[in-house]
Amino acid sequence: MRVLFVNPRAYLPQLLGGVETTTFDLVQELGRMGHEAAVMCQITKYDGTWLRNRISSRMSGRLFPADSYRGTRVYRGYQHQKGLAEVIADFRPDALVVAGGADWAFELAAAARATGVPTHFYFHELVALRRLGRPELLDGMRFLANSAYTAQAVHKLLGRDAMVIPPLVDIAAYRTATTRRHVTMVNPRRIKGGATALKLAQACPDIPFVFREAWHAHDAFVSTLRSEARGLPNVIWQRPAQDMLGLYGSTRVLLVPSEWEETWGRVVTECQASGIPALATNYAALPESVGPGGLLVGREEPLEAWVGALRRLWDDAALYRELSEKASAYAARPEAQPARRAADFIAALH
Repeated sequence: MRVLFVNPRAYLPQLLGGVETTTFDLVQELGRMGHEAAVMCQITKYDGTWLRNRISSRMSGRLFPADSYRGTRVYRGYQHQKGLAEVIADFRPDALVVAGGADWAFELAAAARATGVPTHFYFHELVALRRLGRPELLDGMRFLANSAYTAQAVHKLLGRDAMVIPPLVDIAAYRTATTRRHVTMVNPRRIKGGATALKLAQACPDIPFVFREAWHAHDAFVSTLRSEARGLPNVIWQRPAQDMLGLYGSTRVLLVPSEWEETWGRVVTECQASGIPALATNYAALPESVGPGGLLVGREEPLEAWVGALRRLWDDAALYRELSEKASAYAARPEAQPARRAADFIAALH
């Protein structure tokens, strides 16, 4: 089967996010199964990828010239609606999969459906859906959802069923030995619970923390948090980096105090590959991604509840060992393995 992923945002290596990483892992696994997959995406400006793309576009006359990212064919350009016919003619897909994650993804999905190629909308977030004023844009296509929580929300908002295909994570690629020295938080923005993480570090001065920024535009909150965190002797602040194994290799507990309506928690799944338990908010789809491999704290509970849960994970060796083993087992469950996820994905397209 030939599958074209139509991502409204940029893609690797220009944008490193959960949707982009999940798409990459899924494309790789589909290739191992004998399917062919490619990605069509937006391009951002003024780096090497952009320069090569613009030269190729001018020489070929194509709106979305193809390049290759780690063996994956990637069509990059501007104005998807104008370039869809060109990319479809070149790649000849049997199915289009539009990834949610941007407000205009729905208009893009409607344009994809109008090409006549069977189109599927893969919901990875719900914010844009909750403010969708024209649900008819999604008529005539099938839905996929990255969690049961997402599927329930889609049914409530649109009255339509969505096949649940959680994010494919290459467990073997993320498994690493870890010294278990730190509590780690990835992407310490306001909506991700950065303030809670900082207060936890202040309340537990004997526990070492690592804060790793994610790839995003300038954020005043993050800048302020960075300044405050660097004044704490038990906090190491790291700038964005693609090397996640190095980070996980020193992680004892993954901290996910998110206030956002998370439709999954990919970083949780990545850490569980190495038996790293999570301390996360009991909200949205985080309980699904954490499963039995961690502790949950209610969204409205006070800081003391977070401190108490972290203390249990850090100080109670027996509890930590139990949750670490459960995290490893949860990551190893048959339905979470890449080959199974990819097979379920292809079955959903059929």
